[in-house]
Amino acid sequence: MVASQYPGNQQPQSSYVGHFQPQQQQFMPPPPPYEEQQLMDTGDLSALKLPDSCGNTIPDFSRVGYREGHVKIPFVPVQMVVEPSLDPYSDDTARIQAAIDYVATLPLQCTGQDGARVRGAVLLKAGTYRVAGALILNASGVVLRGEGQDDKGTIVVATGAIQRDFILVNGMLTSDMGTVEMQRTKARTREMMPTNGYRGSKKPVTYTKEGIYIPVGATHIPVQSTVGYNVGDGIVIERPGTEEWIHDIGMDQLPPRPGNAPSTQWTAKTYTFRFERRIVAIDPAASTFILDIPMVMCLDPKYPPARVYELIHKFNTISDVGVENLCLTSETDKSNPEDENHGWYAIVVDSTLNGWVADVTTKHFVSGIFASVWSRYITIQDCSVLYPVSKPSEGGRRYQFNLSGQKGLVKRCFTNNARHDFLTLGRVCGPNVFVDSTGVGANNDTGPHERWAMGILYDNITCQTINVRQRSWMGSGQGWAGVFHVIYNCTTNGNNNCFQDPPGATNWVVGLKGGLTKRPMFEAPCTQCVSASVPIQPRSLYWAQLVARMGGDVQRVKSSVGAEARMRYPPRC
Repeated sequence: MVASQYPGNQQPQSSYVGHFQPQQQQFMPPPPPYEEQQLMDTGDLSALKLPDSCGNTIPDFSRVGYREGHVKIPFVPVQMVVEPSLDPYSDDTARIQAAIDYVATLPLQCTGQDGARVRGAVLLKAGTYRVAGALILNASGVVLRGEGQDDKGTIVVATGAIQRDFILVNGMLTSDMGTVEMQRTKARTREMMPTNGYRGSKKPVTYTKEGIYIPVGATHIPVQSTVGYNVGDGIVIERPGTEEWIHDIGMDQLPPRPGNAPSTQWTAKTYTFRFERRIVAIDPAASTFILDIPMVMCLDPKYPPARVYELIHKFNTISDVGVENLCLTSETDKSNPEDENHGWYAIVVDSTLNGWVADVTTKHFVSGIFASVWSRYITIQDCSVLYPVSKPSEGGRRYQFNLSGQKGLVKRCFTNNARHDFLTLGRVCGPNVFVDSTGVGANNDTGPHERWAMGILYDNITCQTINVRQRSWMGSGQGWAGVFHVIYNCTTNGNNNCFQDPPGATNWVVGLKGGLTKRPMFEAPCTQCVSASVPIQPRSLYWAQLVARMGGDVQRVKSSVGAEARMRYPPRC
């Protein structure tokens, strides 16, 4: 039952016509999804811990994605229908935003599993919509849904010469920030990308015990006191940055860039890492918290202890929000194949817990889908990011699937013509997972792009090149790009993959099909590769860990979040 109709109507002609037109390639579906149902065995996971000399082991990555990855994404009932405008040149920004805002006023209703609460979906009927501004989802329980990604489905066009992110899922934004006038002056500024944070709590602050090394993979965290904390509490484990640590890893001695331009040396205040976890048990006798998710950065007693405090976000975060089953395309200047005065990221998710992007195709944007710094438990599934239009080789462009928050999941996705198919940015406090996804035709690498991203799994990824390495002066001083990463049963078309380990940290490369570079750009200890060129069992580390967490119930995983549980939509009329 549709609660309200919001039909199309005639609007004044847009001023962004002329030579800005959508590119016209045919719909390109991704390759068929992997058949996890045949390949979800758990194997001997204990043999895949692969401890290093300090006891760091491959962590459990299974609690990433929407509601920790084992919960089926709910099909949210339609509460508002929007029809294509009768005027093919109208600007539909206000109509669509008004529909989103209306649904945001409806009461939250319990649905699905694990506490999900939703308001309703805005359904964009099949046809073409022109949006000269941006669309903003800023309330919990709201879904923006179309009627298909193909040429006869729902096509939302980012019109005009404004360099902006197109669909913004963010609890800190207001709806008026998507207007054309606001986007012309504020697009991609700090106001459009606000920073969240943590606020104080009545619970006492505690610290990890001194003199104890807490390795990656550990879930038991000895603390000075457990008083005031209970099972179920969310906590932040804050590892302080120190000048001593930065000196130990050599990041205060970065060489100058070519042409003798100085590199940006790392400083302690910008390398404090904050990991969000939940207490699942407390051992008061040992003064120890037992966590839901393992550590993905070691806590070395050589450096000051980590600070532990209650998890309360400072600003508004939203949950149970999604974008699904439509095609987003950006108008570009057809006379300029390197045009960048148009849509930048197609979708950005931030200040959001438990959200999803499913069955979305994007075309011609500079970059694709971005789960940003303050995103948590986001699933991006069955999506394609195609035909980016930008300068092909400059930095900050063609970042197709970007997980830079915590506990994000990309699965069964496809992209082409990227710089970086699957990536993270700097100082990412994982875990995050990319699994069963493919990139074709990239001119650069998949992997951590810069500055000490922690705890990322690349599992059954097929692409041109994967690197987890020392980047030194590159990008003004990106240095060590990633630590405690796992490259598992991946396939690369190139033979110049590079894996290196920084001081005090480890990466794991298992079952990689693809050659290693013989001439790395920067000298550093090489990561040990296990079963080079020979994939090992289980086929997928992520799926095996998830099945194990579900008590070995393969069918439950298949029917909830496997390929057979892909979103199903009513046929369009």
